[in-house]
Amino acid sequence: MSAPSFVVAHARCAMTTAQLRFPEWQREYLAALFELNPAKLPQRVLVAEFMLRKRLLAIAQKQDANGERQKIETALSNLRWLMVVLG
Repeated sequence: MSAPSFVVAHARCAMTTAQLRFPEWQREYLAALFELNPAKLPQRVLVAEFMLRKRLLAIAQKQDANGERQKIETALSNLRWLMVVLG
């Protein structure tokens, strides 16, 4: 019998910084996505959004950061969707 998908997904959240492509914001983003406690979700989302926006400011002038900017915009959209659906 295999583990439920949410357990497998939550286990993936325990990645090391070296395994993350964007460690500046990805750990907090994944923690928000896979938070199982509804009482903790709003705070996780706030922290993730803060880190995402902070990174957007940090890479604002970098010409070679278009890919990361797009991923951040997608992550922010996903967090908004999560709060609408679960909030």
